[in-house]
Amino acid sequence: MQKGAFTLIELLVVILILAFIISVVSPAGYRLYNSFQVYLEKKKNSETLKELKFHAFLTQTENKEYNISILGADYTPVSPSRYNH
Repeated sequence: MQKGAFTLIELLVVILILAFIISVVSPAGYRLYNSFQVYLEKKKNSETLKELKFHAFLTQTENKEYNISILGADYTPVSPSRYNH
């Protein structure tokens, strides 16, 4: 037998230790990955909603329509031109 070589028992112990570490870290990594995916999806949805609101605002101001729907009721503010006598 060569001096300085690892024995079979030592290699098995190292493999068992690595397997244990991987089994402990793996679920935490999976949860972290899932939470990051949820965060990215929420961020994407939030940005899409902002774009839609901005587009709706531009459309309303271009057409001079100020109809605002709140809880199903339409509110139309008085046009500023009505105040100029």
